Amino acid sequence: MVDLPSLSFALPPVGAAALVIIGLVVAFFGKTLFKLVIFLIGAVAGGVLAGYLASYLFPANGLCIGGGALIGGILGGFLALGIVKGVLAIAVGGILAYMGSALSGGNPMVMLAAFIVGFVLALVFMDRLLGVITALSGGSMVGTGASMFVAGATGGMVGLVAGVVVALAGIYFQNWKHDGDLSRPDKTQSGK
Repeated sequence: MVDLPSLSFALPPVGAAALVIIGLVVAFFGKTLFKLVIFLIGAVAGGVLAGYLASYLFPANGLCIGGGALIGGILGGFLALGIVKGVLAIAVGGILAYMGSALSGGNPMVMLAAFIVGFVLALVFMDRLLGVITALSGGSMVGTGASMFVAGATGGMVGLVAGVVVALAGIYFQNWKHDGDLSRPDKTQSGK
């Protein structure tokens, strides 16, 4: 029987490095990647369903089947984005309704008002909200990975500082730097 070398010393640094790399990608590009993945899932599902329906309605016409699959894919992608946006808005509204219930002693009018305010704000600021959520997720991944590199209590502090810095930088990059400077109008569009 052949003894394989122990990988116990090689896996933690590899896992920590993977967490840091994936965390950086999520922190800085998570909003775009999230929307892309949701669109692709919806496009595949919509294309398959529409292609199947078109093949049932027009069994011998490949052009109709392909056109139906293409149109269904595009509509399915946008529909998936809309559904996810609605679900996230309902979740934010529900969280605010729960907080309103806790603060008001269960007053249903306060809960309803808090739900409506949270739902509308989440719909209006969904892109910003996704940027914050993915930046915080990426920052926590980077912080966890960074703390694995340093032993002891110092590792926890290094991880915390790295996670907070990456999360704040990711929020700035995804919500303001990546979208352009919001403090002044774009000179190329104003003609100056």
